[in-house]
Amino acid sequence: MAGGTSVVVRMGRPEDRSSLADGVDLNGRLRPLGVPLPRLLATGLDHPLPWVMQERLPGTDLADVVDELSASQLAGLADGVARAQAIVASLGGAGRHGYAAAAELAPHAGWAAVPEANLDRSRDRILRAGLFDLAPLELATEWLQRLRSELDAVVATPFLHDTTTRNVIVASGALSGIVDVDDLCFGDPRYAPALTLAVLMAHGRADTYVAAWMQAAGLRDDRLFRFYVLLFLVDLMSEHGQRFNGNEPMSTPQDRTMLLRAFGQALERLTA
Repeated sequence: MAGGTSVVVRMGRPEDRSSLADGVDLNGRLRPLGVPLPRLLATGLDHPLPWVMQERLPGTDLADVVDELSASQLAGLADGVARAQAIVASLGGAGRHGYAAAAELAPHAGWAAVPEANLDRSRDRILRAGLFDLAPLELATEWLQRLRSELDAVVATPFLHDTTTRNVIVASGALSGIVDVDDLCFGDPRYAPALTLAVLMAHGRADTYVAAWMQAAGLRDDRLFRFYVLLFLVDLMSEHGQRFNGNEPMSTPQDRTMLLRAFGQALERLTA
């Protein structure tokens, strides 16, 4: 922009209009409460190709710098994300579970349906790509059935489901903000740190950040949490060989081997 200011313009197809509108609504609800979302500068939701302009937060994704940060910096980041999640949790639920922009629109009556749908999607992708066999998925599915009653006892708590190694923006070792919030998930807030841990394990990285997050948020590392990690490692397997936005890394034998090794480690933790 004139004067050197940078902005982000999120552009969509006509079918993305409602998702972008949900993001605008959530920004208006969450940012005043203290969730560190970028400021909205302009919107064109009624245009043939809808768009939203927002400030560009300084910094980069956590994934780009996680190996360079000290334990105290990671703890500070984890504390910031935990505080943002606590604000979102304070909104409360409506007894419905799953992904939605509003509590009453969440699609499922019980939480078990959410990981079950996740595994069903993973099965379809793995079969389509043919790069992994179904053994890890079948093990995760067995654990889902074993834990179903515990899963369905989970209260529908709202949380930001995509605060992983992406969408958490870091500048000079501190939290700059959180981006790409178009909906929430209603269920177990440990789903987000479990996905983050699965990503870190898949790349052979330490769990320092997730451990700090869990501690800051007062979350339990029990067998439900360990099941979520297992499930998300299967989900990461299912992404190999798929096309999403054109920026996918190529699936390599080395990456697939690391994923299977991480799955084995997660299974050991679950069964310990």
